[in-house]
Amino acid sequence: MKLLYILASSMETTQNVLIIILLAIAIILALYSIITLRKVGIAARKVDYFFEDLTYKSEMMNATVDTIAKVTNYFDIFDAFAKRNVKSWVKVATKNKDVFYKLVDKLRDFANSED
Repeated sequence: MKLLYILASSMETTQNVLIIILLAIAIILALYSIITLRKVGIAARKVDYFFEDLTYKSEMMNATVDTIAKVTNYFDIFDAFAKRNVKSWVKVATKNKDVFYKLVDKLRDFANSED
């Protein structure tokens, strides 16, 4: 009887120790997951800022690229007139046909508005 009591008592003690160990592990894992989620949140925020910065810079670059394209277009036109070469005029005209169409439309609208 006494032996049974000692075995039951030691089993209960073992269970209590295992429960305490499992609770400690659960608390440690919960704290670790909280810290990890915070770090993931910070990294996600940094990635978001990075892409926002890239978007802003690309919008600024679009204006710069458009300006450079227009300036080179003007240089091509000047070069075509400076060479007095019909072939280079045709090349510039075919390259900028949309610009010429817009210019012709504006001139037509201007001419029609005077009537």
